[in-house]
Amino acid sequence: MVAFLHAAGGIALLLFAIRFLRKGLDRLVGERLDIWVGRVTQSAPKAAAAGALIGTVVPSSTSLSLLAVTLVRDGELALHRAIALLLGAFVGITLTVHLIAFDIFHQAPILALVGVALFQGSSREKVRAVGQIILSVAFLFFGVAVISDSTKTLASAKEVPQLLEMAATSPMVLVLLGVALTVAAQSSTATIAVIVTLGLTDDRLMSDGAALPFVVGANLGLCVTLLLAGWNQMESRRLGIGVTICRGVLAAIIIYLLPLPVQWMEKLPFPLAARIATAHTAFNLLAVLISLPFLPWVAKLATMITGSSGMAGASGALRASRWPDEPAVALTQSKREIGLVTREIVDMLDAAWEALKSGDEQIFKQIRVRDDQVDRLDRQIKKYLTTTMGDGLPAELDKARDRQLRFLTDLETIGDVIDRNLLSAAIKKSKKGVRFSEEGWEELKEYFRGTTATLELASAVFVSDSAEMARKLLEHKTRMRDHEISLREKHYDRLQKGSQQSLETTDLHLEILSQLKHINHVVCGVAYGVLQSASDAAASAALLNGESQLAPGLIGSAFPREGALHGAI
Repeated sequence: MVAFLHAAGGIALLLFAIRFLRKGLDRLVGERLDIWVGRVTQSAPKAAAAGALIGTVVPSSTSLSLLAVTLVRDGELALHRAIALLLGAFVGITLTVHLIAFDIFHQAPILALVGVALFQGSSREKVRAVGQIILSVAFLFFGVAVISDSTKTLASAKEVPQLLEMAATSPMVLVLLGVALTVAAQSSTATIAVIVTLGLTDDRLMSDGAALPFVVGANLGLCVTLLLAGWNQMESRRLGIGVTICRGVLAAIIIYLLPLPVQWMEKLPFPLAARIATAHTAFNLLAVLISLPFLPWVAKLATMITGSSGMAGASGALRASRWPDEPAVALTQSKREIGLVTREIVDMLDAAWEALKSGDEQIFKQIRVRDDQVDRLDRQIKKYLTTTMGDGLPAELDKARDRQLRFLTDLETIGDVIDRNLLSAAIKKSKKGVRFSEEGWEELKEYFRGTTATLELASAVFVSDSAEMARKLLEHKTRMRDHEISLREKHYDRLQKGSQQSLETTDLHLEILSQLKHINHVVCGVAYGVLQSASDAAASAALLNGESQLAPGLIGSAFPREGALHGAI
C-alpha cells in the first residue's frame, strides 16, 4: 500500500512539473509566439513543421492548443493549418518522453540546483522564466525517480505481473485505461512517462504488446481532453474534432492490425523504455504524414459537424466585408463593431461589481474571458481600419478613422483596468474576507453606477458624433470627478471617527475609487474628438460662405468654456 502511495505521489509530481513548465514557458515566450506562428504557417506542411519545432521547445499540449485556438479565432490561421500545427506540435512534445527513456533522471538534483539559482537569484523576468523551466524538468525527473523506486517494490508482488499479463490479452482494456488516465491527468506525457518508467524498472511489468495499446489510448485521451476543455467555444470545438478525426483513424488502424505494429516494435534495437518512447513518436508522426493531404476535407467535415460559426463581433463581419474600397461604408461597419466592444466593456464593469459583491470565482473567470474577447475584437478592428482599408483616404474620412482608432484604444485600456485592477481588488477582498462599512459600500455602488453611465454616454457620443452630447459627457465627467473627491473626503471622515471596517478596507476602497476615476477620464476622450470635428466643420462652412471672420467665434463656441474644459480634465 505504501509503495502504491509513493507511486501516486510520483505521478502527482509529474503533473505539477508539467503545469509548472507550461507557466514558465508562457512567461518566457509571451505573445511573441503568436506573431511568429502567424508568419510561418502559410501552408499545412509549414504549419506542421513549425508545430514540431514549437512542441520541442514548448512541450505543453494545453499551451499549444490555446495558441492554435487563438490564431483561428483571430483569423490569423485557417482551421486546416491549425490542425496541422497541433499534429506537428504533438510530435515535438514526445521529446520529453525520450529524455525519460534515456534514464538520465538521476541528474535531477543538478537541474534543481541550477533552476533554483536562476529562479530565486534573479529579478529579471526572462531569467526567472528560464529557471522555472529548468526547475520543472528537475521536478519531472524527481517524479520519474519516485515512480521507478515504487515500481521496484510493486514488481516483487506476484499479483502485479499477472494482472499486467492478463491485461495484455485485452488490448481494448489497455486503450481505454490509457484514455482514462490521460483525461484524468490532462497530460499524455505524464501517462506515457509512467509506462516508460515501468519499462525502465522491470521488463516483467510491461511488454510491447501491452505498451502499444496503452500508447494509443494515451494519444486518444489527449483528443478527448482537447474536446472537453474547448467544447464551449466554436473554434476550439472544431479544432478538437479535426484532431480527433486524424488521430482516431490512425488509432483504429493500429488496433485492427495490432499484431503487425507490435512485431515492428519488438524488432527495434532499443531497450523497452526507448521502444515505448519511439512508438509514441511514431504514432504522432504517422498522424501528421497520413493526415496532411486530407486536412482541408477534415476541416470542412469538422465545420459541418459543428454547424454555422456563430462568431461574435468582428471575427466574421469585418473579415467578410465587401466594402474596403468604399471607406464611408467600411467606417460605418467598423463603428458598429466598436459598439460591440463598448457593450463588452459595460458588461465587464457590471461583472466586476458582482465579483466585488460575491467573490464568485466563476465571475472572475467570466471577466477574463470577456477581456480576451475585447482584445481579439480590438486587434481585428484595428487591422481592418489600418491594413485592410489602407492609406490615401480623404481628409475627413481619415480623421473619422483616427477617432475610431483612438476610442477603440481607450476601450481596450479600460478592459485592462477592469481585468487587472478591479478584478484584483475583488480577489483581494474575497481572500481577506473583509467587509466594507455600510456607508462605504453604498458609495462604491453609486460610483460604479455613475461610471457605467459614463461608458454608455461615451458610446452614444461616439455613435452619434453629436457635439451637444459630447458637451453633456464632459459635464458628466466633471460631476463624476467632483463626486469622487467628495467620496474620498467621506471615507477619510470615517477613518478619523475610528470606523474599524473603514480601516480594514481603506486600501481597497481608495484603489477602487482610483480605478473608476481612471475609467471615467479615459473614456471621455471621445468627446474632444467629436467637438474638434464639429469645430472644423463649422470653420469650413464659414470659409465657404465667405465668412472667415466668424470662424474664431464659431470655433470658440464649439467647446465648453476654457475653465470648464480644464475642469473636466
